[in-house]
This record gives sequence, C-alpha cells and structure tokens, in this order.
Amino acid sequence: MDNASNSRHNLSLGAKGPEQLISATDVFKIIRHHWKFGAFCGLIVAFIAMVSLLFMPPLYRAHSSILIELSTENIMDVREVMDSGVQNSNLLVSFMNTHIERLKSRAIAEKVFDALNPKTQSAFYTGYIGPLEEYDKELPDASSLLVKHALQVTWETESQAIQIQISHRDPAVAQVVANTYVQVYMRYRASLREQSTSGAVTFLNEQLKDIRQKLEASEKDLQHFRVKHSLVSLGEGEGIISQKLAQINKAVTDSRIRLLSVQSRISQIEAVGDDLEKLMSISFVGGREEVKAIYAQLQELRREYKVLYGVYLGRHPLIVENLASQESVLDALWTAIDRARNEVAVDYKTTEGELDSLVERLVATERDSLAMEGRLTEYRVLERNVEVLRNTYDMLSIRYTQMNIAQRMNLNNVRVLDTATKPTRPVWPDEKKIAMASILLGGIFFLAVPLAIEFFDSRVKTFSDIEHYAATQLLGDIHDYPNKSEESLGKAIINQDEDLREPFRAIYGGLRLKLDFKQKPISLIVTSSEPGEGKSFVAANLAATFASHKLRVLLVDCDLRRATLHRFYGLENSSGMLQWVTESHAVLAPGESPASFPELDIRQVAPNLSLLSSGGSSEHATEILGDTRFKNLMEAIRSSYEVIIFDTPPAGLFSDATLVADYASATLFVARQLQVTRQKVRYTVNLMGRSSAPVIGAVFNGIKDIGSVVGYGDFEGSYYGYGYNRDTTRYQAYYREKSS
Repeated sequence: MDNASNSRHNLSLGAKGPEQLISATDVFKIIRHHWKFGAFCGLIVAFIAMVSLLFMPPLYRAHSSILIELSTENIMDVREVMDSGVQNSNLLVSFMNTHIERLKSRAIAEKVFDALNPKTQSAFYTGYIGPLEEYDKELPDASSLLVKHALQVTWETESQAIQIQISHRDPAVAQVVANTYVQVYMRYRASLREQSTSGAVTFLNEQLKDIRQKLEASEKDLQHFRVKHSLVSLGEGEGIISQKLAQINKAVTDSRIRLLSVQSRISQIEAVGDDLEKLMSISFVGGREEVKAIYAQLQELRREYKVLYGVYLGRHPLIVENLASQESVLDALWTAIDRARNEVAVDYKTTEGELDSLVERLVATERDSLAMEGRLTEYRVLERNVEVLRNTYDMLSIRYTQMNIAQRMNLNNVRVLDTATKPTRPVWPDEKKIAMASILLGGIFFLAVPLAIEFFDSRVKTFSDIEHYAATQLLGDIHDYPNKSEESLGKAIINQDEDLREPFRAIYGGLRLKLDFKQKPISLIVTSSEPGEGKSFVAANLAATFASHKLRVLLVDCDLRRATLHRFYGLENSSGMLQWVTESHAVLAPGESPASFPELDIRQVAPNLSLLSSGGSSEHATEILGDTRFKNLMEAIRSSYEVIIFDTPPAGLFSDATLVADYASATLFVARQLQVTRQKVRYTVNLMGRSSAPVIGAVFNGIKDIGSVVGYGDFEGSYYGYGYNRDTTRYQAYYREKSS
C-alpha cells in the first residue's frame, strides 16, 4: 500500500487532465521500454532518407556579383544624395534591399530568360522537367522557375556588393544564367537612368533657348539706352538706391533660380509619368522619408507574399490578406507620391508668385530710383537684368552640359564585381549534411515512436491511472504470478501463500477504514470492467481473509454466465443458487438458515468460510437476479452471516452487478494492468456509482513489476493463466466456456 500512496505524483502519458504532466524520467522510461521498436523505425527512416537524398540529381551553383555605387545615383545633384543620408545604415539597408527585390522580380527574370540562346533555354527547362521531347504538357513559366528554384540573391551587410547565385543541374547553364543576370540588370539600370536624364536634358535645352533670347533682348535694350542717353560709365558710388536695387535683384535671381529648379523637377516627374520604379529613383520623390517608409513596407509585403505563395496555393486567407495589404500600402504610396508631386506644383506656384512680387517691388524701386536718380538708375536696372539673365544662362549651361555628358556616357551605378565561372563540384548532394540530416531524422523517430505508442495506448498501467479514472482510493496491489495454478491462486489465503497474504491484509485493512464493521452483515460486491481481470480471485481470497479474522463469511457466486469460484475449491457446480431460484419450491422463512436446505448446497470450504455456488450458468442471468425468490434468498442469508461477498460478472459488460447492488452496501473494483482501458474503468465505476453499492476502493491486479506501476517500466511477460481471453469475441466466449 505504501507503493500506491507514494506513487500519486508519478503520472502516465495520456489524457488524464491538464494538471498531470509527465516528467523527464518518465519519458526516459517510456523510451527504454519501447527502444527496440523506436530504434528499428529510426534506422529504417534514416536509411530511406539517406538513400533518397544521395540518389538525388546533382545540383551546381554559379556565383556572380555586382557593386552598387551610391555616388552616381543622382547625377543632377550628387551632394544632395550624399547629404540626404544614404550612407546611414538604415537607409543603406533599404537602398540595397530595393536592388535585391528588383533582381528577384519576375520582370527581370523574364528579361534574363529571353536573353538566353535557345539551346540554353532548352537546357534550363530540361533541368527541371526532363527532356522537352518527352514533355507533353504546356511548359511552365520560365521566370517562375528561375525565381523560385534557381535564383538566390544575397547581400553582405555594410557593403555595397550583391551576390547572385544560380543553381542548376547543368553547371554550364548555371554559369551562363548567372552572368546573364548581371548583364541584363546592368542594361536595365542603364535604361532607367537614360529615361530619367533624357527628360531633364530636353527641359534644360528649352530653358536655355528661352533665357538666351531674353538675354540677347536685354543686352540690345541696354546698348540702345546707352547710346540714346550717352551713358558710358555708371559713375562713382552706387548710393542707397543702388544697394536697394542690388538686394531686390539678388532676391529676384534666387527666386528665378528656384523657379527653374522647380520647373526641372516638374519636368522629371512628367518624363517618368506613373512608372513607380522611375518615380522612386527621383530623389525629391523617392527620397522622401514618408515615401521610403511606405515603399519599404510594400517591399516587405511583396517578400512575405513570395514566401506565402511558396507555401500556400490558391485563394488562401493569408495570401488574400497579403494582397489586400499590398493594395492598401500601394494606395498609400501613391497618395504620398501624389502629395510630393503636388508639393512641387505648389512650390512652383509659390515661387512664381514670389518672383512676380519681387518683380513688382523691383519695378516700384526702379520708379523710385528714376525719380531720385533719373536715367542713371534706369540704366542700372537694364544692366542688372542682363547680369541676372547671364548668370541664369551660365548656370543652366553647366547643368545642361552635365546632363548631356551623362546621357552620352550612359553612366551606370551598377558595376560588375565578379563574373561567374563554371562550377566543378556540385553543392548537392552533400554527404556530410545528408548523413547529419539522416541521423537527426532517425533520432527524432527513435524518440517520437515510443512516445506515440505510449500516447495512443489507453490501457491502465499505473497507480495514478487507477486513482484518476476510477476516482477512488487504491486499496491494494497484487503482483502477477504466471507460474501459479488457478486453484492455488484461488486458495492462496487458505493455503497461507506468503506472496499473497500481505497484499490481501492491506486490502482488508483499507476496507476496515471504509466499511462500518459494527453493522452486520457486511455485504460487498467484487467486480471488474472486463473478463480476465481477476475479480473472482480477489473475491475468494478476500473472503478467506475476512474468515481468518473469526468472521462468518459467505462467498456468493453471482456469476451465472460463467462461474469460477467452485473450481478454486475443486467442487462440482451442479447445484446452488440457480437451482434454488428456478427449480426449488421451498420457501425460506424469516430467520431460517439457508444451510438447512440441500437445494442451495451451501458448502463450507474453510473455517468460517462458506460458498454458495452459482449452480450452473444461464443466458437469462438478469431475469434470475431480478426474481423475487432471489430477493427472498438474499434477505434470508443476511441473518446467518457477518460478511457476504458477491462475485458478479464484469460490470463493464453486463448489468448483473447493478441488480446485486440492491443487496450490498459497497463495491470493490478490480482492474488488471495492461488489460482494461482507462475509459472503460471510468465507465464501469460511474455505472456502479449510480447503484446502491458504489465503489469504495480499487485493487490493481496482475502487476508485472512494481516499478511499472509507479511510473514507467518494462512491461514484459504474459498474464497469469487463470484469467479470461481479451479478444473481440469475449462476449460470446463468456457464455460458451461453461464450468463443469
């Protein structure tokens, strides 16, 4: 009993309740118990995995790399780019990730595939779908194959180098595709920059023509004024008016330069139209913190979509959600871009208004100066106009020259860092990685298989199983004795068997705490969930234990389906309770001893112990136990004995025990290790709980090893021989196996 009480903290694997968790020691014991099967499964899985991976076609990987130069990203104003913080680590990451995503796009992949010669294209397809002449379906999309299966783009943090890796079964194809990727992307970037600069060149050329015409007209006016008014020199000192004019003219010049700069930005925006990628390459649009942040969010959603698309297919909720998020972010991005474009337009109108206002001020000042200084001031205005136009023209000329040179030179910020060479050794299969993966997979199965076996095995194994599912106290545990005969087991207490005497003393002691021995007689049902759990063995020896304490005990065999008790004592079962109920016409008077009636055949099998046999078997056991003559018999025997123990059919299979419960005060439940399921135990105990004789304790029978019931142990060996068969035909067999 101490073993039972001390084991309540050791819990078995299975759905017992959220509070019951298995320990690391339990897991070790589970694996130790099933290690052979686990090792077999692990070895088989490891072998299959290793063979499968080793015989996979070889895979070659070619490497090429490019260098992204930041300094030429915006030829319009290099300093603007550098000062905007591109060198900052966060912006650098965003900048490089933008290039990576472009490289990984299907648009670039299509350009790369189209750039390959037909022979290489065929070889590329062959590496994935086999010989084209044997392929009778529509060819898969080459760009998808390239992006999903062949391409890998990496970037070393804090550097500006991007590595392009192409994997293929043909090393020559891998080399060609890797180098083609570099060439195509360089052409793609050059095309973007050419489109961006061409618009600016056109705009600057038109502005130069306009400023040149204005400058020539202003110079003619100045010369005409000189000649007309005979002004050869401005004289000495400029005075207050001259200073005022100089200030206003400087403001006008700055305003005109700002206006031209804004016009240049508008021209760039108009040149690229609604091309998102080109707009992002313009610094005053794509360089805005708001635009960059939203664009980075869009790129992250696109990367997430590629991952989801590789895992899920169709209209999966996660893919739908991602696409919706992309659409929302894209709308927000266009809103931010439109806001930037609108700000440029507003800036133009504002600057134009400022210029007009300054011109008005200039005109007013000129009128004042004319009033004050006369024609000399008018001359100075004309001269200043010429100077402003000349300065503006010079500035635009420099800008036009820079842009024209950039367009002709086709400057590109992408440089080839390293070209791909033909790989000589495959990257797959990798013997070391395959061996490690196979060992790991085998180890997982070695651990998982025993745990899975234990998890899906719902049979009662441990003390805690009994106490949890039977919801009652465990009164005793009995070892399995496969070498003992049925008769010796049934008369173990009578024969003073040292192996079994102590367990039944413990059960007896537990019952004394549960039952009221002051009230006589004590009536107790001994039953189980299924056949073969040892209920009759427990009932016989428990009755003998009571008798050894000088109590008059009657052992009643109420198992009218397959009687067992008489065999323990070497008796015939030709007369007994069945004959009394069905054939005898005698009537027991109140207080009359049943032993006086030979029809009952109550036999004394040991000192203070009598046996009322079943008297045979019957398929109508339920009707017999519910008969009034059986009730009369039960009432009569109560006055002749101090303890009455009923051996009933398994309560988990038949309702006989619930009928006998009307004449008993309690039930002792017997469960055999590794025979009955936890669910069946719970069902049987709950069933008896609704009767007049609820379960007050349990006996755990047939234990192979005490260590196995405390936690997990080695459940080797077979059940002892007196038990019943557990196969699917137990219901029919229970009727067929009649006692002789």
